[in-house]
Amino acid sequence: MRQSPLSQASDDRLLDMLFAGEDIEEEIELEGARIAVTSHRVLAFMPEGGGRRFDHADRPNVLDASVQPTGQDGYLSWTVRSIVYGMVLLGGGYLLNSSGVLTQLGNTKGPDSHIVGGIEGMIASMAIMFGVLTDALLLIGGVLLFAAIVFGGLYFVTRSEELVIERAGRDPIYVPVDGKEAEDAARRIRSALGKEDVQK
Repeated sequence: MRQSPLSQASDDRLLDMLFAGEDIEEEIELEGARIAVTSHRVLAFMPEGGGRRFDHADRPNVLDASVQPTGQDGYLSWTVRSIVYGMVLLGGGYLLNSSGVLTQLGNTKGPDSHIVGGIEGMIASMAIMFGVLTDALLLIGGVLLFAAIVFGGLYFVTRSEELVIERAGRDPIYVPVDGKEAEDAARRIRSALGKEDVQK
């Protein structure tokens, strides 16, 4: 499928992107982006964005414009996983440690303190293995919870807000701009489209 020339546009070619009889009704200059609401469409130019440089939607298909939080979802996913796995491992280590299994194995003696066939050595080995397992569970669980803190911190550091233009039948248009500038842009887009501004 041949790519539309619109997808190659930059904000310096806005007038060239207009259809015959299409007029600009609202033009919004943002840091690193430019949005135009025309009589036919909503055009978004993002020459400094990491994704598409240009995107658009026909006016009837534009559902809303709002500001939504965004962040590196990978960090959030690893934060949740690290918390879950860390708690499971810490819980398992704590249960082994507090259950008294290690103490019972260490104090196990056969009748008259005579154990037949090396069972005493086997029980001692099991006690050591359970002790090592308990320490490993507690250590790895603690490391995972520490990793969860690190990943959570990275998520909040990278977390910001972006302007989202929702459209019917397609993914939203994401404009990389945040703060009051994004709020003002969303309000102006809704106003130009005649949408009720419910986010005052």
